[in-house]
Formats: sequence, C-alpha cells, structure tokens
Amino acid sequence: MNHCHECNKSFDPEYHFCPLCGNPFQNESNPAYLLLKARELKHNGDLRGAIETYEKYNGMEGKNPYSYRYLGGLYYQLGEMDKSIENYKKSIEIKSDLADTYYYIGISYYRRAQIRKAIESFETCLKFNPQFAISYYWLGITYFHIGEQQKAIESYNKLLEYKPSSFIANYHLGVNYNAQGEYKKAIQHLGKLMSCCSEDEAVLYHLGYAHFESGNMAEAVNIFRKAVELNPDDKRSEKMLKHILDVSDI
Repeated sequence: MNHCHECNKSFDPEYHFCPLCGNPFQNESNPAYLLLKARELKHNGDLRGAIETYEKYNGMEGKNPYSYRYLGGLYYQLGEMDKSIENYKKSIEIKSDLADTYYYIGISYYRRAQIRKAIESFETCLKFNPQFAISYYWLGITYFHIGEQQKAIESYNKLLEYKPSSFIANYHLGVNYNAQGEYKKAIQHLGKLMSCCSEDEAVLYHLGYAHFESGNMAEAVNIFRKAVELNPDDKRSEKMLKHILDVSDI
C-alpha cells in the first residue's frame, strides 16, 4: 500500500499520487516522487544527490526527455562536459525538436572549445525555434572565434531584430565592425550604448578606437580621456590617448 502522510490514508500500489491531495507518495519506487525529490535536492544545492536521483528515475522511466535534459544541466554545473553532452543527446534522441536542448549542447561544446560543433548545435536550435534569440548571440561569439566576422555580424544583426536595444548585440557589432575596418558602422552601434553605458570601459575603448581610425581625433581624445579618468588602470585607453597626443597637434 502507498501511504499519504498529508492525508494519513493508504491507497493501492498502482497510484503514484494521492487521489485526495495530489501529492506523490513518498517512496523510492515511485517515479513521481523521485522527480520531486531530485528537484528539491537541486534547489538545496545537492547536485550529486539530484544526479543520483534523476539517474534512478531514468532507470524506471527511460523515455522522459526532460529528465535527461535536467541531468545534462547538472553535469554542466559540475563542469563535467562529456556527461552533460551525453545526457543532452539522450534527451533529443527521445524528442528531437527540443530547441533549448540544442542550445544547451552548444554551450557545452563551447566550454570544450569544440567551436564547429557548438555552431552546428546553435543553428539546429534556431531551425526548430527561430525566436530563440540568445542562440544568435552565441553564434556571433563562436563565429568570431574562428575568424568568420561577417557571419558573426549577421548573427548579431539577427539578434537585434528580436532585441532592438540589446547591449550585447550593439557592443559586439561595434567590435566586429572595428575588426573589419568598418569604423562608421562601429561608431553607429557603439554610440547607441552611450546613453546607458557611458562609463563602460570596454565600450569607451572600442568607440574611441573607431573614432581614431575614422580620423576623428578630437572625439577620440575626449573618449579615451574620459575612460582614463573613470579608470586610471585602463592601460589600453591610456596608451591610445598618449599615442594620439604624441602624433597629433590636438
């Protein structure tokens, strides 16, 4: 018999949940209870305990794609990328259209520096859900890593379609346009960030650099000077400021 501690009543073993209060019966042979226990263990920070419980659950109910996905996330948190990817793959073997699972696989591959496989995973995520906008960000990051800046730019521009005021999209577009020598476009995107992030060291540096390369020396000096005033330890802005002042008559 299964006993409900909440209602203090017992029911036939075929029940996983109490028919009166809806709570799962608290015994280790009840898959519904194991799921609840695993989530509580994770919530309480016992990741190993949660993993053990999810694996026990999967031994009973091996066709739940979400429990494998949760396992993948737990292993990811522990830095065990091989097991993370293994469980994410089991999840999509059961249900192949889980866009977010492909995203998580991509992140795990990225952590393992398997950039091409990460790209493939992010692109598959977007095939199933084109509005999974964060994948465009990671595509931009991964394409930039392998030197494909035009594809990185396309990815960040796609992110802007869904998040028009995105800091990360505008910032990385500025960085990529600088790398391609398209300084006016870099200024356009980095300039948008000055209303919200005018004290951000990285934004100031890249914006100052774009103005410098565009020949806007006075503006570049103002930006680099502001960066150094805000952070005297900002050596790269300090170096650019000194360089401009040494070679120009500003």
